[in-house]
Amino acid sequence: MDIDIRKADIRNMELLLEWRMRVLREVFADYDDIHAASVRENNRAYYEKHLADDTHTACFAFVKGNDRIVGCGGICYQKEMPSPDNITGTNGYLMNIYTVPDVRGEGVGRAIVEYLIKDAKERGTEKIYLESSGAAKSLYREIGFSDMYDYMKL
Repeated sequence: MDIDIRKADIRNMELLLEWRMRVLREVFADYDDIHAASVRENNRAYYEKHLADDTHTACFAFVKGNDRIVGCGGICYQKEMPSPDNITGTNGYLMNIYTVPDVRGEGVGRAIVEYLIKDAKERGTEKIYLESSGAAKSLYREIGFSDMYDYMKL
């Protein structure tokens, strides 16, 4: 499948929010629609701030030759304390990587991730993190990601 990845910006706000909510409903099986309006508005505030200050890159995947969106993704840029494995402290957090079910396995997710990695490298980002569903782990490993065994969350 020929995929065209296009960077999204503030002008795409409603589309970004629509797709973000779609991702959240799929990822969080116990998603509570009671809080959907608050989550949507908090995401709007996030996009307004981080697209404007260029600390987030968002994109959509289109089937080449038409305007059908078949996936989306994003990367948040942040700073951590510099260390031997990240001299500058720049890092990116891949998020919101999503492909519509009927084209999964056809290279859409890979195209999105590779686009965002290229964006990160052009910015001098030394470390990229992500959280993955079980279904996508093999793709991320093929691209070069490795498991972080000592990672914890509170």
